[in-house]
Amino acid sequence: MAQMRILILCTGNSCRSQMAHGFLQSFSSGIEVHSAGTRPAARVNPLAVEAMMEAGIDISSHTPKNVTEYLGQEWDYVITVCGGANESCPAFTGKVRHRLHIGFEDPSEAIGTPEFIKGEFRRIRNRIKAGFREFYHTNIEKLTVLYFGSFNPFHIGHAAVAKYVASLPWVEELCFVLSPKNPLKESNTLQDAHERWEDLQRVVKKLQEECKARGNGVQGSVPWRDTSSEGADPVCPTDCREANFTASDIEFHLKPPLYTYNTLESLSRQFPDKHFALLMGGDNINILHKWYRGEEILQKYPVLVYPREGVDTRELCAQQGAIFIDAPQVDVSSTQIRNMQNAGEDASHLRY
Repeated sequence: MAQMRILILCTGNSCRSQMAHGFLQSFSSGIEVHSAGTRPAARVNPLAVEAMMEAGIDISSHTPKNVTEYLGQEWDYVITVCGGANESCPAFTGKVRHRLHIGFEDPSEAIGTPEFIKGEFRRIRNRIKAGFREFYHTNIEKLTVLYFGSFNPFHIGHAAVAKYVASLPWVEELCFVLSPKNPLKESNTLQDAHERWEDLQRVVKKLQEECKARGNGVQGSVPWRDTSSEGADPVCPTDCREANFTASDIEFHLKPPLYTYNTLESLSRQFPDKHFALLMGGDNINILHKWYRGEEILQKYPVLVYPREGVDTRELCAQQGAIFIDAPQVDVSSTQIRNMQNAGEDASHLRY
């Protein structure tokens, strides 16, 4: 199969298109990425180089190119990134299978103190990262989204988020990763981990059946779990071949403390053909920098974030370079259910 070829266009090819070029190329070495401009600048903006270096990507060797260099070539995608009201996006007249526009403001137009201007470059860099992550996983490599949790117990809020995310066109699989012991939670509030694992398998089967009933399943998506530990079952027993929901008990087999970064790395080694993303609520993206190697998680993996009450999730995603997922908010928590049950109240309507 021929290598996919992508051209990213703006006017000067000194800032936004260069950052998009750097990010897109970093997602995969299996695609050929170029960027160009209709009026190329003399050099790549140094603040764009600095902002990308902070994100772990070196574009210092890039040079602005004139779009005329590429007119006689064939492209799978040509993507324009101009975004201001006063800008005219360049038109590409070459051979193109797909034309897309993913627009962003120009940080080089920012006016203010040096720190403010640097902050604008970081902000636009993060928006470009999120925008091109979504493009990449929509059109090139679909994601296996990992939904970590104690699920103590699993409730209708969990189910609402899971169903929404699994329905996104660029999500191939949604996998619940059961945490037997969350390092940030008191263990005396947790139901037995094996009982929660059994319940999670019930949940997966129910979600699959609902998915199949509405004709929205994904053929060939089977459950998977860690098999490196002696005695681990080779596969969970639920029949998931018609749906895209699965579950993993990998953290049952990892050495404590159970850090999300370590689990992500372990899964990536065991399943090198999968493209993993992390799903979390807006309250967690706000503190991700406090997690063990949280900044590395943001650099190495797509992070999908759904809204939580009292948190400006969309803005936090823009600041962190995460992908905002406008999933439904359901006002329920596992703690609320446990408190109701302890008080002798019926919480069955909140459980899934």
